[in-house]
Amino acid sequence: ILTGYLNVPKILELALSDGYDAHTGKVIGLRTGNAAAFESYDALYAAFLKQLQYVIDVKIRGNNVIEKIFARHMPSTFMSVLTEGCRENGRDYNAGGAKYNTRYIQVVGIGTVTDVLAAIKYNVFDEKRVPMPDLLRAVADDFEGHDRVRNLVVNHTPKYGNDDAYADGIMNEVFVSVRDKIRGRKAACGGTYQIDMLPTTC
Repeated sequence: ILTGYLNVPKILELALSDGYDAHTGKVIGLRTGNAAAFESYDALYAAFLKQLQYVIDVKIRGNNVIEKIFARHMPSTFMSVLTEGCRENGRDYNAGGAKYNTRYIQVVGIGTVTDVLAAIKYNVFDEKRVPMPDLLRAVADDFEGHDRVRNLVVNHTPKYGNDDAYADGIMNEVFVSVRDKIRGRKAACGGTYQIDMLPTTC
């Protein structure tokens, strides 16, 4: 059952903007503080985790509504005939009839969120090349007039997908955080949620 992707970079964006979404002009996340005032990477990551928990809770509530609609109004007869457990217990696949009744939250943007966190951690907190307010201002301006900052971020920062332990460590931390906040939570059909990483899709 497709219920929409969990966009992890958007969740980090909410942590960097105190829950404010510039695209809608509304506060759609938690108020986690002014990112320009974060004094450590750990403070930033803690704000990200709070936003992550909040958005995942909203996502799972939404998923449960969608899955109930599918169970009640959108039977999958052919799939049910071919899936072990459905015929035996007389329940449609969408109503939780399968023997193995796992549901998935589809997660996208692991490479993007890794690169953003690496850029902040490396340039702001570890190497102290750019103050956080300057980096946030550059991002808000889409790097127009901030050539030095753009050059540091694009050309002199560890990146995901390059067998780089620095970036890969951040990716692993994000992956575990997302996985642990989703895995095992109950779905409307009686199964439990797992995650499905789709970096090649988005």
